[in-house]
Amino acid sequence: MNKNILTSLPVLAVTLILGACTTPPYVEPQSGNTAEMVVRIQPARGTLFYLNTYDNAESCSGEKTVVSDANRISISKFKFATEKLTTLKYTEMQERSSCTMNISFYGKAKHVYLLNTVTTTGKCSLKLWDATDMKTLVPTPIISRDNGENACPNFKG
Repeated sequence: MNKNILTSLPVLAVTLILGACTTPPYVEPQSGNTAEMVVRIQPARGTLFYLNTYDNAESCSGEKTVVSDANRISISKFKFATEKLTTLKYTEMQERSSCTMNISFYGKAKHVYLLNTVTTTGKCSLKLWDATDMKTLVPTPIISRDNGENACPNFKG
């Protein structure tokens, strides 16, 4: 075997492994009923964060990346399909600790939602608001997908 090929194999193997672990990017719907999600992420210093969604909100399969800290984005927005279940996965990682939350909700067409995350040392939280009328934020009911019978992927809503 060629010596160059042998020295390139470890690099190729690492590249393939890392490529298999990446989550594909989310693509906004181009038609149908949609709403807008404004995301405000307030991570603690040195915290990595990711917001993902799923092609199948009930089984939490087909995970797609909506926002990641690759660009250190703290405010972002995206469109999502409505009149059906939507599941979001929010993950934060700081040194040896991490926090992951899966939530589901039913969005309404032509509405604007605000997802607000706050991180302090050892704790992360999120809140979802209907912000269609910016003067009056209305809490949006969410379903925690992290505990008991509602845990991903066995949701029966």
